[in-house]
Parts: sequence; structure tokens; C-alpha cells
Amino acid sequence: MLRVCSYEDRPAAMDSLIFMGESLCRIDKDVSLHLTVPDAPPAVRAWAERRPEVILTTSRPEGVSGWDVKAWLLLQELNAGNGEALWLDDDIIVTRPISPILKEFPPDILLVAEEWDRVDAAGVAHLWEVPPVRPVAPINSCFVRATESQRPLLERWLQATQDARYRKAQSLPFDKRPWRLSSDQVLLTALLGSEEFCRTPFNRIRMGKHIAQCAGSSGYAPGDRLRDLFRGLPPMIHCIGRKPWTPTSDLQGAHRFMLDFATDVSPYVLAARKVAGDLNMTPAWIEARTAPGSLFRGLAFRHPALAGLPFATLHTLHTKIFGLKPHGTGEI
Repeated sequence: MLRVCSYEDRPAAMDSLIFMGESLCRIDKDVSLHLTVPDAPPAVRAWAERRPEVILTTSRPEGVSGWDVKAWLLLQELNAGNGEALWLDDDIIVTRPISPILKEFPPDILLVAEEWDRVDAAGVAHLWEVPPVRPVAPINSCFVRATESQRPLLERWLQATQDARYRKAQSLPFDKRPWRLSSDQVLLTALLGSEEFCRTPFNRIRMGKHIAQCAGSSGYAPGDRLRDLFRGLPPMIHCIGRKPWTPTSDLQGAHRFMLDFATDVSPYVLAARKVAGDLNMTPAWIEARTAPGSLFRGLAFRHPALAGLPFATLHTLHTKIFGLKPHGTGEI
């Protein structure tokens, strides 16, 4: 049985944690889920008690938090005797079993996700004063499958997250951080391109086939959305960038309206809405905030791929016409 692990310590994100866990456990019977939720609230504890395949740890990991817990938790699962372990971000909705995805790849390699903006490969190891050996396109660490063979890499990744420069950058707002210090997945990308780990085999699960990387109107391409109307949604729908439970009250005018509109038709929000209905949960962030958003939802029969198709098409046309590269805000 595949061991999946995840973590959350932000009170506002607890509903998304439950939705990820429920969608995973309900659909994939070949997984067990280990959640680490320091001081878990009653709602999370009650949900976990109803799911025998869920292990809930409520103590805080030593010296790590946020997305920097990934390497630490994966190492804990390997230490516990699991032959492989899979990290999943908790802002993912699972629509089809994910354990069969692993069988598409060699059994003993590192698996990560394809990054949403498909930036070209580059030698980024030098940004960490490590000699670059192979160019590696940025990876997305929302999905990380590791085995015992990757233990040295996981240990080095964990060590990198403790670097004083990285820790200082993490205290800044995301858009103020130097790119090389912006997140754990940049560290992992750099390590995979370094001399130390250039021989470590790895691969990526693919956008479209395996995962919808929903960065606002980017990431989940119009062509994939149309194909998914016939072949079914990808196994995972991932919310990148600003989260739908983040208030927009600090924004004004057209910016706020467009962000609310984009949230209304977000594939992640619509997929989460279905899971919430199955659990009789009604968090405010799954409801429509704008009249056009409500209209688009209705016209699309609340299908996650279809409701935001006009937005995604306009964004793609604008990008192609003006020759723009996608950027990492993932907001609209």
C-alpha cells in the first residue's frame, strides 16, 4: 500500500486539507494517508477518526514548518519502514486513483511534478554556489515520490532548507524573495542539477495527463480542458498561487473583481465544491462571489474544466499575441 503524507499548520487551510484527504481516500483504495497537523482543530480530528486509512499526528515536527517539512516527513516515512512515500500538497483535489500513476515510471526513481509555466531547463545549481552539471527545468514539489535510494538527496534537501540565507528569505513576502531562495522546490531543482546528484534519476508527472496545475488562468491549458471533457479530469487538480480562502478585502476595484471572478471559475474551487457537498461542508470560499462567475458556473454545469475555459483561452491568446512568458503570481 502506498503511503502518502502531507502537512498543514495554517488555520485557514484546514478545509482544503480535509478535501484533499477525503478525495484521495474515497477514490484510491491502495493508499494510506499520514497527516501531520500540529494542534489539529476538532474538525480535522473528527474527519480523521472516520477514515481508518488516515493516521493523524498532532505534534509539531522538530525545526521545520510550512512547505519545508517535505523532506523531513518523507525521511520519517522511510525510517518507519515504508519502501516508498509520496508527498502531496493539501491544495490538491484527487479525481482519479493516483497509485496507478507510479506504475507508469521505473519503481526506484524520484518522481516530481511538471512546473506549470514550463520554463526552459537551465543550470540553476550555481545560484547555490554548487557547480552545475546538468540543466534542470524547474520542478513542482506538490508531488514528490521518494524511495530509499533517494535518502541522500532528501537529507541534503532538508539541510538546504536550514541554510541561514534561505531561512531569512522565508520571512519575506513571496514576491520580495530572491528567486533562488523563493521556495523549497527551487532548492530541489538546484540539487538535481548539481555535481553531487547529477546521476540521480528522476522524472515528472505530466500536466494534462496526470495533473492540472491551476495557476489562475494559466497552467491548465484550453486544449487540455477541452480534451478533459471527453477523457475525464486529470487525477489531480492543484491550486497554485493565491488561495481561494485568502480574503480579497485588501484589494480594490477591477483587480478585486477579476480575482473574484477567476476564483469563481477556478477548476480547483469547483472540484473542491463537489467534495465539500459530499461532506456537507459549506466554507464560504467555494461559493460564487460575482454574478458573472455564478453565470459561468451554471452555463458550464459546474464542470471544473469548462467554467474557466473562456478565461484560459483569452489568457493564452494574449500570451501568444504579445509573446509574453507566464509568470509566477498565479492570481488571474
